Amino acid sequence: MSSRSGDGSRPGRGPRVALLFCYATDEYEWLLLQAVRGVVEAAGGTVVAIVGGALGDPHAPRRGRRFSLELVDRVNADAVLAISSVIGQYEGPRVMGAWLAQKGLPAFSIGAAEGVPSIGVEDAGGVTQLMRHLIEHHGYRRIAFIRGTMTNPEAEARYRAYVRVLAENQIPYDPELVLPGEFTRESGVEAMYELFDSRQVPVANIDAIVAANDYTAFGVIDELSRRRIEVPDAVAVVGFDDVALARVHAPSLTTVRQPLERLGVEAARLLLAELSGQRAPLTTTLGTELVLRRSCGCIPTDLPPPLEPIDDEETQADHPGDVMLRALAAEIRGAKGEFARALDPLLHRLAAGSARELDQNRRVADELAMRWRLAREDLVHDGLHRLARALHGRVFGPQALLSTALAEHLPALGVDACVVAELATPGTVTELKLAFGFDAQNLQPQMARYPAKDLVPPGFEHLLARSALVLPLTYAEESVGVTLMPLGDRDGAFYEVLAEVFGAVVKALEVRRRAESR
Repeated sequence: MSSRSGDGSRPGRGPRVALLFCYATDEYEWLLLQAVRGVVEAAGGTVVAIVGGALGDPHAPRRGRRFSLELVDRVNADAVLAISSVIGQYEGPRVMGAWLAQKGLPAFSIGAAEGVPSIGVEDAGGVTQLMRHLIEHHGYRRIAFIRGTMTNPEAEARYRAYVRVLAENQIPYDPELVLPGEFTRESGVEAMYELFDSRQVPVANIDAIVAANDYTAFGVIDELSRRRIEVPDAVAVVGFDDVALARVHAPSLTTVRQPLERLGVEAARLLLAELSGQRAPLTTTLGTELVLRRSCGCIPTDLPPPLEPIDDEETQADHPGDVMLRALAAEIRGAKGEFARALDPLLHRLAAGSARELDQNRRVADELAMRWRLAREDLVHDGLHRLARALHGRVFGPQALLSTALAEHLPALGVDACVVAELATPGTVTELKLAFGFDAQNLQPQMARYPAKDLVPPGFEHLLARSALVLPLTYAEESVGVTLMPLGDRDGAFYEVLAEVFGAVVKALEVRRRAESR
């Protein structure tokens, strides 16, 4: 690897920023990654996005993921940007800050990390708006609250706002209505079991449920639906974050919008400014916005604005159908909401001023776009299935054939290079051993050991000349290796599925070696 230069970047190129997060399937984290990547690449740098796990995660099945975060080092990065709101949720800001300090790199945090410049949002202000709406507009008084992880300062700020607004409105605080949560869909389901089964709270005694984030709210709605409890007719449900699914969920979710793209953009800008010698403020806070939708009983208020006029004469002459086709193509590539936005002028005319009809029209547009995305995902799923079959069919043959399988199947899925490596010594992250991989020049690379902090084996260094994604490979609760590939335009779930397939194959290689040594 190249040595660092004095200004915090590598000679002849922009800085390489290690972005640390937990789950590529988490839309909150994935949107932040895309925003950070855009700013860093525009500045001539690259992002090495390292997926891992939360510090101190109490859930054994997830603990095997965390080791990959230890790969970040001066050897492979000029600075580190951590999504501490997720990574540090079980340990808190003090431990998170100390852990980042140990990296010995300029650091920035999305979410609180003690002693590290950070950016966040007005958590308390958002929940205050949400609670006041439920109480003042709808007249709800029996309001349950599902907390986030109690060591997470963002979650605690949201909880304290809930308690404060109850007091402001002379509504008695009832501990029976406060439930534990972990910012996950599963914790929303578990909270409903706790509320209705363990605590035996009658449904008739609940007006609304406030979840600490959207994914928890989705879990709540899932379980209420299973129990035939209508939302919002029987119980209103609201969340926090405004991930894309909130708008198209059934019912659409009333929530507090975090400016996720701006959060990532500002975090990257502040970190790059610090690398250039400017001093970043220790804390930066962005505002939030209340978004009303069907899950609280409201008609949605977040309809997108009409398309702005386009100055370019040639583009203005485009047929509306061409504009919508381009928007649909963008939506299929992952720009959710583009198709409905392009249709918006037509939808307004069809609705003729009716907000309810406009909402129904937009849901039809969202449904159409979703069906196109699902059709595309079916093709991707089929490609992944064929790759998995090819790998599993060759795992007991010559190991070089695994690399050939990648070269045969991954380019069609938009991945033009890939490294899959085993932990050279089980349980340690100091050295890796190439298991299989490929790039344009090498379809059957030689197996080699290399320092784990190099991230890639000899001959593959060029993969780090562009933004890349590193994922941990696990089998059940066991850590077995890592994979690195260029960061493309697929969604995070695609990469996580690849990692699951690779983890199973690496484990099979280990079993094969044990059998052959007997």
